[in-house]
Amino acid sequence: MAKKFDAKAKAKRQKIIAAVLGVLLLGVLAYEVPSLMKSMNKKPPAPVAAATPAPAGAPVAGGPVAAAPVSAPVPSTTLSDSDPLAQAGSGQLLSFDRFSSKDPFVQQVDTTDCGSGAPTCSPATPQPAKAKKTQPKPTIPATPTQPAPAPTGARISVNGTSELVAVGKAFPSSDPVFRLVSLTRTTAKIGIAGGSLSTGDATATLTKGKKVTLMNTADGTRYELILVALF
Repeated sequence: MAKKFDAKAKAKRQKIIAAVLGVLLLGVLAYEVPSLMKSMNKKPPAPVAAATPAPAGAPVAGGPVAAAPVSAPVPSTTLSDSDPLAQAGSGQLLSFDRFSSKDPFVQQVDTTDCGSGAPTCSPATPQPAKAKKTQPKPTIPATPTQPAPAPTGARISVNGTSELVAVGKAFPSSDPVFRLVSLTRTTAKIGIAGGSLSTGDATATLTKGKKVTLMNTADGTRYELILVALF
């Protein structure tokens, strides 16, 4: 008959073995750690002072003389300077100072008081004014004014009745007594058709807007003429 496997008994045995191993490990550590720390903190041996040799030529009496023990140097209680001042070598900077800062945009030389003889006075030298170069304006040729054409006709009123008359034509059309000789911009010259004026002049001048009265000496007829417009 096979033996029944007991899991609880196996686990209990494993716990007992683990506890025994833990106790052994603690014992080994308790024994080894102090000796390990002691060996790590062990001080090095003090240096042995060398014997002072006897001066040359000193007499030696009765055999060899033992060297006198040399006392160990007494440590000084004064702390030494761990950061001594470095000595400047040849061509090196010994010391330096900082200049007071100044506004680079402010004039440092006073030029307002040049009569007091101050050494810092430096009057400003006037600079000659630069002549401005002006570009000549292009010359635009003037357009010649065309003279107004001379009028070739006029509206003339005779005794209240006006009509358009061309240069060289006789008027009025109902009784052509006068003839238009020439025109200007403001005047008209008229003559007598088939006759002449009593003054002996060949023509009479009509001014625009002004009335001129002429009379036929043969029958006494009066004519009121007005230059109304020019064309």
